[in-house]
Amino acid sequence: MDGEEERRAEEERIRVDNVLHGNPLLNPLKQDFKVKRRWDDDVVFKNCAKGLDDRQKREPSFINDALRSEFHKRFMEKYIK
Repeated sequence: MDGEEERRAEEERIRVDNVLHGNPLLNPLKQDFKVKRRWDDDVVFKNCAKGLDDRQKREPSFINDALRSEFHKRFMEKYIK
């Protein structure tokens, strides 16, 4: 039993040490901490979707649906409301 208690105490000490020193943001002693790069930092078509909402507001595009078209929306606003 004495050996088992020592083993448990050693495992607990190792666990506490990992908890205290495992997080590089909480451990100011390590100066070699580097932020990991994002997976999409080196892709070619990065940020392609930015500004899509602005373009859609400026230039109306063709919608092949009579109920969702700009003409139908303006018609409903003008004559039905």
